[in-house]
Amino acid sequence: MLLIGTQDGVYQWNEETDTGHSLGLNGKRIRDLTLQSDHTVVAVESGQRVWSGRLPDPDWTEITPDNDEGPTTVLANGDHLYLGGEPPVLYQRDQDTWWMMEPLHAREYAKDWYAPGGLAAVRSVAAHPTNEGGLYLDIHVGGIMRTLDGGETWTPTNDGLELDVHEVATHAMNPDAVYAATADGFYYSPDEGDNWERRNAGLDNLYTRGIAIHPQNPDIMLISGSPTNPGGWRTHGKRFALYRSEDCGGTWMKITAGLPAECPDEIDTFCIIFSTAHADHAYCGRRDGILHKSTDAGASWTKVAEDLPNIYSVKAG
Repeated sequence: MLLIGTQDGVYQWNEETDTGHSLGLNGKRIRDLTLQSDHTVVAVESGQRVWSGRLPDPDWTEITPDNDEGPTTVLANGDHLYLGGEPPVLYQRDQDTWWMMEPLHAREYAKDWYAPGGLAAVRSVAAHPTNEGGLYLDIHVGGIMRTLDGGETWTPTNDGLELDVHEVATHAMNPDAVYAATADGFYYSPDEGDNWERRNAGLDNLYTRGIAIHPQNPDIMLISGSPTNPGGWRTHGKRFALYRSEDCGGTWMKITAGLPAECPDEIDTFCIIFSTAHADHAYCGRRDGILHKSTDAGASWTKVAEDLPNIYSVKAG
């Protein structure tokens, strides 16, 4: 099962039949969503509200924290639920109550953070695979912040990293590694973010947004990117493409089997996902409402939907 956040609410996608249906929140732009262990879906209405509802038929309830920050991203990790905001702040939810883990924007290390056209924000959150107190926060634009002790202390982990990060990821089979899609391509850290390596051979579209890593083989990954940043889109178009690596980003190859060489709209942060139910299955959602599927770990693709509302996130249930 997949959950898809769109311009017009939340959709559930059946991976067996490749069919989908609306779960509600119609008219709301869902920027991010996550599934908790009790089958509760938590959805972030972009910059506005947070909604919660349990499958199979969610009766949506607003659970927005009582604060002045706009919600941007959400992550369920075991029994923990985390919510990032704009300006940068991180909340944790325990027993139906949000509490602020860290007012990141109020700290000295945040003085140089910014975002083009607005405030800096927590864009994505990744959990350390083996350390329950470990989190990585992608600050747009400010690099990656790390805690390894449940939020007691936070450290900028930006040695060698492009600071304009669009998605941060981790992997259970390589627990010390951190992966980042940035405005300057793909970056890899082998040591929990202490040091970073730029790995872009063959990656022509360096303005990258979404990243996905094969659940059984962390050397296989997918990344989306445009040849220009948003400043060039009005003149040159967005021209997003999907790239694939089989050596942890050492080399990349553009995927054209079943995909256009240049997509007219974004393949954004959160819009590429490997299935957790079927080995080698992957999905790619486009901002223009088209959903693609791969059954060979991203080497080739088939269009399975073309009339969904604009897609902002695709998550495995």
